[in-house]
Amino acid sequence: MLQTDLEEAKTQETAQLQEALHAMQSQVEEAKAMVIKEREAARKAIEEAPPVIKETPVIVQDTQKIDSLTAELEKVKVRLLKRYPCTFKLA
Repeated sequence: MLQTDLEEAKTQETAQLQEALHAMQSQVEEAKAMVIKEREAARKAIEEAPPVIKETPVIVQDTQKIDSLTAELEKVKVRLLKRYPCTFKLA
């Protein structure tokens, strides 16, 4: 009787382990399916995403300062031409 009880216990344990194995295999298959769906969703999102526009800084120059320096340069040109009329030919 002890032998039959041991065999019965082994049979039940084997059945439980097989059920657990099947449950794990099902979970693995579900996980694989989810990974495939997520990969496809990511691929689709990448394809549909707008292109990334890289912003470049634009240097805004102070037009008043440029105008002031240009006027000052013209004054210097006039003075040089008055002082050295033959030496400089400025455009």
